[in-house]
Amino acid sequence: MANKRYALTKELLSEATAKRDADAECQFAIDNPRGLNIRVRSGEVAYYVQARTRVRGQKSTVVKRRLGGVGDFTFAQVKKIATEAIFAIKNGRDPDAVIETRLMGGDEKSVAVAVDRAEALKGELWTFETLINQYARRTKSSKDSARNEAAKLRLAPSSITELETRLRDRPENAELKKRFVKELRLEDLEEVRDRIDASGSGPSAGAKYVDLAKRVLRWGLKQKRRFTGLEPTATWWEALSHEYEMEDRSKRYLTPAQIGMLIALLEAVRPLGGNNNDAVLGALQVSWMIPQRSSALVNMLALDSDRWVPDPAPERAGWRVYTWKPDEVKNKREIKLSVPPIAIEILERVARYSKQQLGAVSTWAFPQDRNKYLVRALAAKQRNNNSVPAHLDKAITPSSLNHALDALAGRKPGWPDLLTVVGLPNRIGPHDERRSVTSFFENFGEGAYASALLDHRVSGADKMSREVAAITQSVYSAADRVVFKAEGMLIWMEAVLPAYEAAKKDPRLAKAVEMRKAALANGLPEEKTRGRAKARSARALASA
Repeated sequence: MANKRYALTKELLSEATAKRDADAECQFAIDNPRGLNIRVRSGEVAYYVQARTRVRGQKSTVVKRRLGGVGDFTFAQVKKIATEAIFAIKNGRDPDAVIETRLMGGDEKSVAVAVDRAEALKGELWTFETLINQYARRTKSSKDSARNEAAKLRLAPSSITELETRLRDRPENAELKKRFVKELRLEDLEEVRDRIDASGSGPSAGAKYVDLAKRVLRWGLKQKRRFTGLEPTATWWEALSHEYEMEDRSKRYLTPAQIGMLIALLEAVRPLGGNNNDAVLGALQVSWMIPQRSSALVNMLALDSDRWVPDPAPERAGWRVYTWKPDEVKNKREIKLSVPPIAIEILERVARYSKQQLGAVSTWAFPQDRNKYLVRALAAKQRNNNSVPAHLDKAITPSSLNHALDALAGRKPGWPDLLTVVGLPNRIGPHDERRSVTSFFENFGEGAYASALLDHRVSGADKMSREVAAITQSVYSAADRVVFKAEGMLIWMEAVLPAYEAAKKDPRLAKAVEMRKAALANGLPEEKTRGRAKARSARALASA
């Protein structure tokens, strides 16, 4: 009877049931699909599938799986499940993933994802988060293998931070990054992109997520296929796209009066929230005096670091020179900048705030306070060491500066557009202040000062004359142009500080403050509730 094949009909089920009632044991091989059987044994009539694996380079084996009782399926259902399970067996994949997913009501996509997940789990393949981390931490080998040098990262710290903040650690990506790369689908990343677009993070946030995700997945296919399981015939992520078009930002700059108003507005409204990290305010306050790119700014080390030395010039008493290492900046060369006392005072204030919040001293000039309750608890257990535990000691991110400015523009649900109220452009980013320096000095024919302060290798992109470029590159490159930068900074400060003092008395600023207070009054109870919950969680974790 086993050699004969049967059509799957009601009559066949009746015959199988009769065999069971007679305590007989037998098996009916179904003609379509081949490999599906009805087995009568131990008082049960059930569907089974059986097939032989056919994977190149592997020994062929027979695999059998039970699908379920004959009363659990319609004919169409059992044929569908059996066909998929047999296909999985023949290709060396997991039939259990197929069967379990179908029994739970899954569709074809769910089955394919489940099979990929099972294969990734068995092969210990990478998750999306692991892929991102591996891409970010790539190193380049030394040209001289005899030297005992530490491997250098391929990406600059700013690029690594971008990968972490704009891709890996996006809240909308929290669930997706825990999944295996092999089980990801185009719709998954599209859904995350759309949630980012709807989050109010700015028009470029979703586009940046898309671009970074595609970059990482391309590398995972080309360089680490054995760890990702990606197939060169299915580069589905290339269809992922966005509609964002970068605007011309060359005209996005602020006048000294506008910078003065922006700083006055930040100082007036940021402390009102009660839940804000003073490091973010401090970074924005000094950003016009330390006109580096936002990543280089927020990753500065604290004042007690050896990166800081007193400015030796007698006329600049109280000024301090800070040094960025080549791997910390975009231009890949050491940068020095003399920082004025007014900025030093802000850094000292941030350091005091941080120590008060964390109960320990951070190595960063602008530390995070996200885990302050946990840091306090752990720091209290340390003996003869008042430093923030290394694994919790992190600087704020460039995105925190963008979020603060976006909040001023009303891009936080329920918050008013304060920038428009005080007469500022609705969209302002940290980089606009760098363009402001260029615009200011070029208006006076002193573009070399801007070039020095911004540490540009001057090009047409900066719209500076060849004469200025020649002067900047040849004359002022000596001694890191620190003296020349300080001269430019004094001119810049003389333009901004009076405007800042005037802005503090502007009635529009008072109106903006009242509007922010009203917005906070509506949203503050929820913020306080979240804060208390976080505090309880951190204390419990620290005491565990």
